[in-house]
Amino acid sequence: MNRGYAGFYKEYYLRSSYEYAYAFYLDYFSVPWSYEDQVFEIDGKSYKPDFFFYDQNGKLEKIVEIKSRNKEAKEKAEKRLLAIEKQCKIRTELISYEELKTLYKEMPFSLNAVINKWIDSEKTTINKAMEGILNPHFGLKHTEESKKLIGEHTQNLWNSNSVAKKRMIEGLRKSGLSQKGKIKTPREARHCMLCSNKYIVMKTSTRIYCSRECSGKVAIKLASDAYVKKRDFIHAEIRNYVIQWTMENKELVLATPFNKINSTIKPMMDEIHRRYNVKDIRVISKTVFGVDRGRKELLKFMKKLCSENVC
Repeated sequence: MNRGYAGFYKEYYLRSSYEYAYAFYLDYFSVPWSYEDQVFEIDGKSYKPDFFFYDQNGKLEKIVEIKSRNKEAKEKAEKRLLAIEKQCKIRTELISYEELKTLYKEMPFSLNAVINKWIDSEKTTINKAMEGILNPHFGLKHTEESKKLIGEHTQNLWNSNSVAKKRMIEGLRKSGLSQKGKIKTPREARHCMLCSNKYIVMKTSTRIYCSRECSGKVAIKLASDAYVKKRDFIHAEIRNYVIQWTMENKELVLATPFNKINSTIKPMMDEIHRRYNVKDIRVISKTVFGVDRGRKELLKFMKKLCSENVC
């Protein structure tokens, strides 16, 4: 499952473009912050919020959680933050895209520009489920209360005739274990398709990588390549449509003054939005020039096409 664009910013491994945008905003205004400092037990589950703020004496005074626009995820986060406020008497805040847009009204650049900078950076990738220190739950241990709840839940599943129990039994069967320590299916040694490390696996397994880390790296590369390929195709289509529309509306384009650009190109923008779900003039400018040069340069390009009769 994709979890946004993740990468290192300063010494922290941020897990989404929204987290980067918020950290960038804080740094712009020289607001001290820290990241994933503490773990809280909420309803028997471990919860690690994103941003931590301390007063001059080093006392924690506020916690901020960054979430996507997913309604369900935001509701869960709000309940957890409310529990922290009640338990620890600490102020909390939930920030998503709308709140970030409001914050960025104070900035000399747009929120989307900062997010695109993060996405286009060579230091970021599409974030998958991570192992090791990059996983937010790395090194965390269940409390005795959590262990008890997990044990009771598992026991209830085994005592039921639920679909979950059938899946558990099927998982044991596929793993080759009819009971703990009793191997039924023969194993064999294989070499990882990515790193060539040796690993042991059942002969019937379709597994070709030694670990989730290796399979994750391959998945990230495939997903990134597919995204870039799709983006490049759409950009080429948009550029071709800009040229087509320009040639079909020569008189209008040539007669347009540079202070009336928006009204002239609005029909073209609306059609691009309908066809390709792109409405940002900066993106459309980028499809034509390779970089964003603004709407004036775009109109100059269109006028030049009309004058030279080139398509």
